[in-house]
Amino acid sequence: MIGTKRTIRTARLTDRQALADLSRNVHASFDAHRRSLGVPAPTTESPRISLSTLIPSWLPLRAPSVHLVAEIDGELVGSCRAIEEPHREDWVITELDAADGALAAEIRFDLLGALVEEGAKHEVGRFHAACADVRENLELFGQSGFMAYAQEEIWWRPPQQLHGPRSWLRSFVSREPKGSAAADDGPELQAAGAPDAWHLFDLWSHATPPAIARIEGYGAADWEGVGQEAIVPRSALNPVLHFSGVDAWFMPTEQRAGGFVQHGACRGGPHYLRFLVREGVDGARLLNAALARIGGDAIGAGILSPVRTYESAGMRAAEASGFEPIGRVTLLVREVRAQVRQAAMVPATR
Repeated sequence: MIGTKRTIRTARLTDRQALADLSRNVHASFDAHRRSLGVPAPTTESPRISLSTLIPSWLPLRAPSVHLVAEIDGELVGSCRAIEEPHREDWVITELDAADGALAAEIRFDLLGALVEEGAKHEVGRFHAACADVRENLELFGQSGFMAYAQEEIWWRPPQQLHGPRSWLRSFVSREPKGSAAADDGPELQAAGAPDAWHLFDLWSHATPPAIARIEGYGAADWEGVGQEAIVPRSALNPVLHFSGVDAWFMPTEQRAGGFVQHGACRGGPHYLRFLVREGVDGARLLNAALARIGGDAIGAGILSPVRTYESAGMRAAEASGFEPIGRVTLLVREVRAQVRQAAMVPATR
């Protein structure tokens, strides 16, 4: 479009309705995985659930939530948002949308570049993102200096009626209130807290390849708050979902943590379940015990669960516990501070 003036600016409160419409239209389109980050949501089974409802574009979640928009002739045609990761100097990109049109790819590239420039003003250490595993997304982030380092399979457990005659969870939920002990024939689950941080870190180190562990850079202290916030362990979903509460449990096995489950409760949408399973542990049994713990609201709303593709024990556990895969995403990172701190090239002197 020759002569079209495109501008990028900070989002305003007056953009609220236009941004909500843009997000809804992009995520409802057949090529949503190419004009957005493309993180899958269970729209077929439950049309009221989509990323446009889970991450309303106008709502700042964490300070300093940064939201940029692209505008052409007064019309909003693109949206890009990042939030600060708690306890770190990193930003997580949660949205990168462009309206349908010939300039969609250029709009997304410009927005991403503007966001990186904004991050430099705030001395951001790293940028994180998760996107659908499609060429358009991977090329876009690659051109902007991002590196892919892992993949996650997104699993979905559809809503289940608890009072039907075939509900296998009915017997658990009817007699086990949320937070109570698991069923008598299930594994022992213990609430995870700060004293268990080292054991959880040990489990994560066991389940994570060393190269990826170096990139994510967690220490034992990062695991102290897993029962109150869902920041650790990292996934494609925990930055974009709105948790009204977080619970976490672990299963002791031979004086170590054999399994870990983290539950995020969400109002008006599916719940979140992130878990780790040590090789040799019955992951399906662990998940069934956790499902009995989280209660009827989660079972009735449906559950989204991200599992890293290298976590073979976790993939088997998800499949055996009634989850089904709905899409795969790639996790990316862009190192900023390391590049800034590199010494500049200077002429040689004698």
